[in-house]
Amino acid sequence: MINRTRMQLTIRNAAVLSVILIGLNLTVYIVMKQMLFAQVDRAMNGVNATTTVAAVAPQISGTKGLPLDRAVTFRVAQMDRPVIQLLWTDEDWPLPLPNKNGFTDEQLERLKPSKLDEPYTVKAGNQYFRVLNVAGSGLTVTGGLTISGGESTTYTIKTQQSLSNVSAEIGMLDRLRLILLLGGAAGLIVAIGAGFYLANRALIPIRLSLEKQQQFVSDASHELRTPLSVIQAHAELLLRHPGHTIEQDSKHVSTVLQEARRMNKLVGGLLTLARSDSNQLELERKPVRLDLIVRESVSKMEMLAEVKELILNAEIDDSIPLEADEERLHQLLAILLDNAIKYTPEGGVVCVVCRKLAHTAQLEVEDTGIGIAPEELPRVFDRFYRGDKARGRREGGSGLGLAIARWIVERHGGKIRLESKLSTGTHVYVTLPLSSK
Repeated sequence: MINRTRMQLTIRNAAVLSVILIGLNLTVYIVMKQMLFAQVDRAMNGVNATTTVAAVAPQISGTKGLPLDRAVTFRVAQMDRPVIQLLWTDEDWPLPLPNKNGFTDEQLERLKPSKLDEPYTVKAGNQYFRVLNVAGSGLTVTGGLTISGGESTTYTIKTQQSLSNVSAEIGMLDRLRLILLLGGAAGLIVAIGAGFYLANRALIPIRLSLEKQQQFVSDASHELRTPLSVIQAHAELLLRHPGHTIEQDSKHVSTVLQEARRMNKLVGGLLTLARSDSNQLELERKPVRLDLIVRESVSKMEMLAEVKELILNAEIDDSIPLEADEERLHQLLAILLDNAIKYTPEGGVVCVVCRKLAHTAQLEVEDTGIGIAPEELPRVFDRFYRGDKARGRREGGSGLGLAIARWIVERHGGKIRLESKLSTGTHVYVTLPLSSK
């Protein structure tokens, strides 16, 4: 499943990156094209000055241009780039002005006006021209043959055409397009590599989550199997002696009840953590006093400490207000005190300290118990983790207490940390934010 998901994420990431890259390349090309042609179009639209041009030219053999023998007045541009103007007659042929020299008949055929008042690009021969056609304003030109002295002829100007050679701009755009295509091809390869990298990065939390889930299921199955096996074994022993009284089989009944309670506690812890993972377990926050909760929890544990012949001390400041879930704080104190008493041998000391600081409340639970090995400290808050699994099972632990404790503290916006040394004891520090009221 991971490999299939990685492949899907790689394809999707590469596709998204490719679309972005192609979009950027197209944007660069279109913007550059518009910028280059915008300058040319402004130049051709700038034909505003009136200039008199001598248009006297003899008949040129082999051309279809019309000879003129008089001066013609028309509007030409005074601009920062050369602009050629042709005057097209109603017979769709240009007048043979001096600036028309150099055009072949084939080029003139391609340059015939096709659109009015809208710039466009035409390829004429091996040259590219930006063309702007404007409808003639009724201008008439009179011309005649100067060799034979024939009658003069009047021509009506149908279209005034402005031309600008844009071969350099087209060549620049072609080179830009080639660069963008080559860069795009290289970018696609990079996009695939980046997509694979991003897919692996995205799968890290998923892989960790799956590993934790598998470990969680494995540990939960193992923890549940033990009490179920004990209950089944003792139940079978009870069935072998149906005539026995409860007093005779009280040992088996007591064991079944003990394991059932242990399994009930384990299932409750699993349900709490499962709901916390899915954010279905909300805290019922209300104004509470931490000092009262700590005193009440210590009072409940005094009997258990006396049974194990432990000394349970408490140093609690007065009036420590919190906005918290009272039930969860009781659960937190029960977990910490139960662990401290459970793993402290007879004659040991368990000390509870609750102080009110400037902006926080600090809760400390210290014992003189067996302690925890340094290499095990980073994992003490992991679910089902116990340094000595056999000992933890004898003591009735499931390895979920500290995981639940951390969740309670973090959901209240606090922090929890643990210090411990083997054969010396364990010190738990909890910091919770005070109520703003």
